[in-house]
Amino acid sequence: MPQASRPKSWLVIGTTKNWDTALSQPVPIWGLKSRYLSEFQSMIRGDLLWFYATSPVSGVIGVGATKDKYIDDRNPVWEEEQVKKKVIWPLRFRIHVLKILPKPRWKMDCIKITDFNLFWRQGFQLLREEHVRELLSRSKEVFGITNEKGLYIGSTISFPEKELVVTDETIEETQINAHRSLQEQIAEIGKLQFYYAQVEYPIELSSGVKNIDVVWKREIDGAPTFAFEVELSGMLEKAIARLKYAYKRWNSRTRIVVPGDYFKKANDLVASEERDFSRQLKIYKPDEILSLLTAKRELRNLEQSLEIY
Repeated sequence: MPQASRPKSWLVIGTTKNWDTALSQPVPIWGLKSRYLSEFQSMIRGDLLWFYATSPVSGVIGVGATKDKYIDDRNPVWEEEQVKKKVIWPLRFRIHVLKILPKPRWKMDCIKITDFNLFWRQGFQLLREEHVRELLSRSKEVFGITNEKGLYIGSTISFPEKELVVTDETIEETQINAHRSLQEQIAEIGKLQFYYAQVEYPIELSSGVKNIDVVWKREIDGAPTFAFEVELSGMLEKAIARLKYAYKRWNSRTRIVVPGDYFKKANDLVASEERDFSRQLKIYKPDEILSLLTAKRELRNLEQSLEIY
């Protein structure tokens, strides 16, 4: 979780094109002009960064945490720098993205803050406490969080909150909750490994549009590097079909999580599939996912305490 002292919150203002470039880097990056040196020096690792995209979006599209900062006056990154062949924004910092809207929804679902009393010509500014509280409140619908702690858990790529619709009346509420909890655990593990983690990733099968439970991606709009299915009800064939689609379409590394009671059945089904697919598909138990997440959190906390995260 975040460091002991509560992190400061900064509003980072940039064009949609520059945010697109920043978030497409292997580790997302932002840059400031030299006139922001005082603010740059004041920002520390773990501070929250609220991503504001200017017109035509005109709103907050995501939030992250400062990973590290450095000065680079040699390597152009953004289009304007590339065209002019010189660095315009040398005060740079890498970002651990915590929550982000998918690009097609930036304009439609961004958090509007035009009512905040801000100096809009200042592209990097410290937010007042009342603004942070209001941003967190407005984040509930957009990012599905209720407090600051919620930024650090669950998926990275977020969709505005929707009511969960269950079409199978045989699925008990406790099973739905367990399924969702595992999805969020897997998503958080991906986030801790600096992937863009997304829950309920849509795919088009011959039977219609279906969702893969969790995917991890290197780019926001990129293909899934990892694809996960959580199957607690024994309907393993459908889950494996979705994973097979991800493998054939994107060469995703596929994983399925099943309770111990279904472990043998899952192994038998996987063994009957094509060799290339079956060899790379891995089967996990729910307690293995929780153990991995616990270890990841503990490692992150240790790295943060040693200031090497």
